[in-house]
Amino acid sequence: MKKQYYKEIDETLYETKLDNGLQLFIIPKAGFQKTYVTMTTKYGSLHTDFIPAEGNDMINTPAGVAHFLEHKMFEKEAGDMFNVFSEQGASVNAFTSYDRTSYLFTAVDHVEENIKLLIEMVQKPYFSETSVQKEIGIIAEEIKMYQEQPNYRLYYQTLQAMYQNHPVRQDIAGTLNSINEITAETLYTCYHTFYRPENMVMFVVGNVEPAAIAEFISEKQMIKNQPVYQPVTDDIREPKEVKERFVSTPTDITRPKLMLGIKSDCHLQNRPLIQTEFEMMFILELLLGEQSDFYHELLADGLIDDSFGYSFILEPTFSHMLIAGATPDPEILKQRIIERFETAEFDESAFRRLVKQTTGEYIASFNSLEYIANQFTRYYFNGAILFDIVQVLQQINLRDALTTFHQAVDMTNMTDSRLVPRG
Repeated sequence: MKKQYYKEIDETLYETKLDNGLQLFIIPKAGFQKTYVTMTTKYGSLHTDFIPAEGNDMINTPAGVAHFLEHKMFEKEAGDMFNVFSEQGASVNAFTSYDRTSYLFTAVDHVEENIKLLIEMVQKPYFSETSVQKEIGIIAEEIKMYQEQPNYRLYYQTLQAMYQNHPVRQDIAGTLNSINEITAETLYTCYHTFYRPENMVMFVVGNVEPAAIAEFISEKQMIKNQPVYQPVTDDIREPKEVKERFVSTPTDITRPKLMLGIKSDCHLQNRPLIQTEFEMMFILELLLGEQSDFYHELLADGLIDDSFGYSFILEPTFSHMLIAGATPDPEILKQRIIERFETAEFDESAFRRLVKQTTGEYIASFNSLEYIANQFTRYYFNGAILFDIVQVLQQINLRDALTTFHQAVDMTNMTDSRLVPRG
């Protein structure tokens, strides 16, 4: 088992690959009561087109299957797995994102028993047409509930106006039409293609002994060896240009909402995604952050309130920037933001303070088992180790960050998306 000590944060990471291909990471945290365990497959809402494990041709599956499958993994012929974990003193949950589905539990004791239970749950699917039809109704209500929320509507209206082909346009949960196309056969096809040891990562963090827990997982767990198959997904072809430059929808709100969406070309940068992500976020913070003079000017002019914010999303197949908030005058706010991007000057000392502050926050976050467990696999799938972040931050400088920002952001390739009051 490989052992890596990170001196800057006083953490040790143990890594091994089991005979069946499952990648296992363990971080011992002496003195912590809880233990966090995650089991994650590299399968998310973007993986709609792929060659199935038992086939030769590319197939297309309905939007929302990965999320639907996550729900169904908790339902077994013998009953609900939430109750079984609860009886063993564990709290269990799961989530689906664009590129992965993760199952996790936290427990104070009976860790090995709950690990075995987690593996059994993930490795023993049970789908019937009756239960699938029941789940369609449940997820349909979930989708309807979200669609009634203005912020949700604005977000997906923006993505659908920005992207022409990319499946990021679709809600992770799918649509009311797409989930009605899902069958038990669909679920089994997706399961057998993506829920394979060589396509999964298991992560354990807590007061555990690494060698003992690794031996338990490798020798006593239920994952069986099977022919190796690495899922083959279709290439996503997305034009650089946005689909629509302007979209506005009347809705039942009292104040207009604006969201500016800008596609970026960050994947053209010859550097790790995690470094690019930080560089972009630092420049955005200097431009629009709450500590900037510009933010307080907008606030004083009544153009924004505390709903104003921004984000930068960088994933292996797409990246974009979003700036949003409620405002009495969307057009003026938009023009002020564009002007800010074009004329802003940057202070080296302010940049260094921001990097130093962020570094401190990340080091402090390593005391949270929840943070480590939820973030480790995301960074791993994006080609980085969570504990390498401190070293990455130490290498970042303002000049390189500005180069990345200017090369990635084209303000002429922007979607102006609005919700406005009816009438």
